[in-house]
Amino acid sequence: MRSLIVDDSMLAAASLAKVVEQADPKGSCRVVNSAAEALDVCETDPIDVAFLDIEMPGVNGLVLAQRMRERLPETNVVFVTGYPGYALDAWKTQASSFLVKPASEQDVRQALSSLRVMPTRLRERGLYVQCFGNFEVFFDGKPVSFERSHTKELLAYLIDRRGALVSMGELVSVLWEEQPDTPSRRSQLRTFISDLRRTFERLGLPQAIIRRRGGVAVSVSSVECDYYGFIGGLPEATARYHGEYMLQYWWAEPTAARLASGWAGEGA
Repeated sequence: MRSLIVDDSMLAAASLAKVVEQADPKGSCRVVNSAAEALDVCETDPIDVAFLDIEMPGVNGLVLAQRMRERLPETNVVFVTGYPGYALDAWKTQASSFLVKPASEQDVRQALSSLRVMPTRLRERGLYVQCFGNFEVFFDGKPVSFERSHTKELLAYLIDRRGALVSMGELVSVLWEEQPDTPSRRSQLRTFISDLRRTFERLGLPQAIIRRRGGVAVSVSSVECDYYGFIGGLPEATARYHGEYMLQYWWAEPTAARLASGWAGEGA
């Protein structure tokens, strides 16, 4: 795993680096002593997890976390601080973990086992869909771009429905927030579906989107996904669930509520 430690105290940063290297002996660990240096790293190097001090001169760790995510959205953030009172503010940034100094090897191991976003090295081959937190799509470790935001939302809804054939009328209701189903919206929806199919054709996965008369579905067998892993009982997927599911979409709230109540699919 590629780790970055940011702490204005060189002694504290070096001490934490030793602990991180013990917890993740096969990974790489880089140390910087300011927010500016950390942002420079983000411009050139992918980072799986950033261990951030909070009390730093100039830009503090809470602000730095936001700026880092603007450059590398898939970076996990673990706050390591001597001030427990920052815990609430830290969780509001969607941090993976909050550790109090001095962090032990066990603390770091636990943090690394419960990251919000799967590290790049673990999703560097093929298609990977992230549903926990914000909905994101990766292929060979890189974010997949969509021509239109509604195209991405269309895929998210199909993922949520787990292979069920979704009618055009239902999709209109979802994408336009329960507005009337009109010929114009149907035409736009067909454009989004075409965009989605072209995206997967470019990825070499034309079979991932199933188009049938009256509806569209996703091929579950073509998708690796934290949500599917969770309902299938995979420990690594369970560890990444922190009570958040497709945060940017209003229609995801029923599934989020079921997950929060301990639901793990039909028959659970």
